[in-house]
This record gives sequence, C-alpha cells and structure tokens, in this order.
Amino acid sequence: MCNQTIAAAQEMTATMEPTDELINTLYRSAIEEECQDYRAKALARLCERLGASRAAWWSRGVGTGGGELTQHPPGQSQTQFTPQLMATLPFTSSQSEASIEVPMRGQIGLAVQYRHRESGVISTVLMQFAADRKLPASETFRRVLAHMVEAGALALRQFIRRDDWLQAMGRANRGSAAMVDAEGSVFAASERFREMLGEDQAAPILKLPFELPESTLGDEGGDFIHAPLHIRVRRSGQLYLIYARKPLPLDMLSPREQEIARALGNGKTLKSIARQYGIAVSTVANHTTRIYRKLAIYRREDLIDLIRLKASKP
Repeated sequence: MCNQTIAAAQEMTATMEPTDELINTLYRSAIEEECQDYRAKALARLCERLGASRAAWWSRGVGTGGGELTQHPPGQSQTQFTPQLMATLPFTSSQSEASIEVPMRGQIGLAVQYRHRESGVISTVLMQFAADRKLPASETFRRVLAHMVEAGALALRQFIRRDDWLQAMGRANRGSAAMVDAEGSVFAASERFREMLGEDQAAPILKLPFELPESTLGDEGGDFIHAPLHIRVRRSGQLYLIYARKPLPLDMLSPREQEIARALGNGKTLKSIARQYGIAVSTVANHTTRIYRKLAIYRREDLIDLIRLKASKP
C-alpha cells in the first residue's frame, strides 16, 4: 500500500465517529490478523471500548449445542459463560438480530443473538457490566456486535478461500477446504469444496451431507472415505478443518502398507524398513508383495510416481 493510500486511510479513520471507528477496527483486524486470533482479540477490544468486565461469544449451527465458544478474559473456569448458560438466554425474537438485558448477580448483562448472513450459523454474544456502569445504547450495542460477528465470518472465509486462491495460482491440489463443528454444521466452505459435494453454488451449505466419524474428532484428526471422496479431518481449536479430494490408489492400502510404501518410495531397503518398524525382513517382503498386487504395479519407479501423486494432494 502506497504512503498516500495509508495517509488517506488514517485521515478517514481520524474523522469517524467512535462507533464507526470501532467497527472499522474490527474489519481491519479481521483482514490483517490471524483468523484463529480474531475472536479473542475482538472481545478484548469491545470490553475495553464499551467498559465491560467479561464477555463470551458462542457460535453454533441452528439446533445444535456444539460450535465454538470464546471468552474474555480467558482462563476463568470457575465463572465461565458456558454453552449451556448461553443457550438459556431468553431470546424470543425470530428476527435475524435481537438484543436483551440480563440480570447477573449484582451486575448487568447485555446479550445479542445474530444469524450469520451466508451460513446457518448463529452467534450469541454476552457482555457483563458493573451495575453502576453506564451501558451502551441498545441500538449501538447491537450494531457493533453484528459487525463484529460479520467481520469474524469474513476472517474465516478468507482463511478457507486461501486454498481457492492457491488453486487459481496453479496449485491444483488446493481449494477443497471447509470449517465445521463436530456436528457437521458448516461455518465456511471453499467454492471447490462445494463443487466436490455437488452443492448448489447459489445456496449456503448449512450442514455436511455426511457425519464425521468419531475416530476423526480427536486432537490427531483422521481420514475417511465418503464415496467418491476422500475426506481428511484436522482439529482447529474447537472446530474442524476438513479437506475433500478424489481417492488415490494409495488410499486402498492399510496404514502399515502405506508406511512401507512411502519408505520404499523414498529408496529404503527391505532391511532398513524392517529395522525402522521393528519387524522381520520377511514381513516387509510380504507387505511389499501385497502393495504391488493391490496397486497393480511391478516396478519401484511406478510406486515412486504414486507416492509423488499422493504427496501433491491436500
């Protein structure tokens, strides 16, 4: 960005009303900061600017109890705003945006419920104020929090769409990502991911058309087949980053056979592989025979080509 553009942006920010300046800061941080850090930093900014002592931001799919809960300040386990507490807030409006005042043991809580515009996700934000604190105007509070939520959705879409951009730059293996919760509610999805699932590009994906296996929901994630796609799951905070691709030949091998295939593809001998995995050379030889038979190949060069193909996929 040239110096003139920076100066113009700074001048425009300086002449903004405080509320508009705060909203501008939220969007700017959504673009400039790491996506994973945005929610906690946004709550910290709002607490400082609005004079709240505590805040929580809970996002989840419609009709679900999972999702993502962010709190400020963090680490107050004895007095946490839990999803269960957030779910009991007495919202009665069916509108996309609603705000309420909540009594809280000598303090006052202000809460906003907001339906994201391009997904089936609902965000509930609760902020706690001292009883003698002057509260922000209801309309201002609702407006600021709505923009905070939309800025967070923008940050997440940017994080997911980076694979679309990499694909456009020639990285054909990229561009098939989505961020979901354990119940399959979709928080963001790349265009190529939508294409792979055969979804209508004009309509948002509210929920995955398949369930995430329990075995993939741990810290290590996992892989599974949803015909005809190979799905990889990786934990990302309280959510899950998933990639979809078409199955590759090596997917038909067992985990141990894949390990040995990769070792063979890297030029290791049967003896060195046996030593690496603590098994007999004859066992490695048997695995090698099954690998070649399953893959319908006869030369190590063919195996190396398949290993390289797999390595180029997400």
